[in-house]
Amino acid sequence: MMIQNADIVIVGGGIWGLSAAYHLAQAGQKRVSVLERNPALAQETTPRAAGLVGQIRSNPTMMRAIQYALNLFSQFARQTGHDPGVHQTGSLMVALTPERLAAYEQQVEHARQNQVEASFVSHEEMARLVPALNTSQVVGGYFVPDDGYVDPKQCAQAYGEAATDLGVHIALGTRVTGIRISQGRVVGVETGDGLVEAGQVLIAAGPWSGMLAEKAGFAPAMQPIRHQRVCTVPLPGIPDHHPVVRVTDVSCYVRPEKGGYLYGFFEPHPTSIDLETLPADFTTGDLEPPTAVMAEAQKRLSPIFPILKELEIAEYHQGITTFAPDGSYLIGPVPGVADLFLATGCAALGIAGSAAIGHWLAQWMLEGHPGEDLTLFGLERFGDRASDRAWMRRASEDFYGHYYSIRPEAS
Repeated sequence: MMIQNADIVIVGGGIWGLSAAYHLAQAGQKRVSVLERNPALAQETTPRAAGLVGQIRSNPTMMRAIQYALNLFSQFARQTGHDPGVHQTGSLMVALTPERLAAYEQQVEHARQNQVEASFVSHEEMARLVPALNTSQVVGGYFVPDDGYVDPKQCAQAYGEAATDLGVHIALGTRVTGIRISQGRVVGVETGDGLVEAGQVLIAAGPWSGMLAEKAGFAPAMQPIRHQRVCTVPLPGIPDHHPVVRVTDVSCYVRPEKGGYLYGFFEPHPTSIDLETLPADFTTGDLEPPTAVMAEAQKRLSPIFPILKELEIAEYHQGITTFAPDGSYLIGPVPGVADLFLATGCAALGIAGSAAIGHWLAQWMLEGHPGEDLTLFGLERFGDRASDRAWMRRASEDFYGHYYSIRPEAS
């Protein structure tokens, strides 16, 4: 049922919008409405994510964000009655070169300094954790026992159901076409069914967030980029304790899924998606299945996971992620428009960051501050360079293409 007004309108029924709705309602704000253009929640980029939740990050803010997520996910079903589908089986970081192993030593030290448990493990322990791993190809690696993964769609739906229980209104099949502004303040959103008045508005529409923000006069420095993964057919013998495996030297990751394996690949030569050139009814599912890209991923992974050469592909997941030039989130109040907020630039960390994003935004919208210094995610941090769209695109693609590269800081 369509509504005419709300205290807070959230544009986008993906995992970020639903987390924000849940956290707002949990904080006591009941007149919240989520507007989603699709006939069901979490239909676009969310269900195509890998759902990895790893604590090894380049800065303490993101480490705390992931720790918050793991704590929330582990208690969510008990506290709300809705299961986010969490598997807290850890992360195994695999090094194929001495250079990578040296970088891992720095990461482990950085993790320990930030109260994240991480330790190097023997080849025998790697084989126990991941029986399909060809350890003869591995120089070394470390294990983060408290990491894990979630089912992205199940997690988003859990947020949505918990939010609904707390009084949040969700309007499906509602396309937002514009942002209504009066005297420098947001007053609502335009939809195909008319105006929805609002005291505050949050744009959390994934790759479409940039286009909506531009309707309010602000062009965020973010680029939608294709990100692909596959699921194999089931096979016996994958243990329940199997962790996420990140093979960073080949820009790939692997985890269990539906009795088989899910694996993904950060392409060295990314493909950007220009949504403004596509039809208004374009959906993520309209992307071509990533057969060639994932054949390359299988080729890269096969020396370490020989079993992948024998497993047929059961599902292709063609997805879109959004990147800022520095690979950090873009969240906060939209410059020049009071009470309008934006959350985008998931940087392939959308599921893992969803809990903290919702928490920060709820505090920001209700109390005027996110609760900690989020300058590194500021919408205007690129200054005048953000208006150079060619630079923004190149820099965003470069960060994606080198996502697992060895950097001065852990990433």
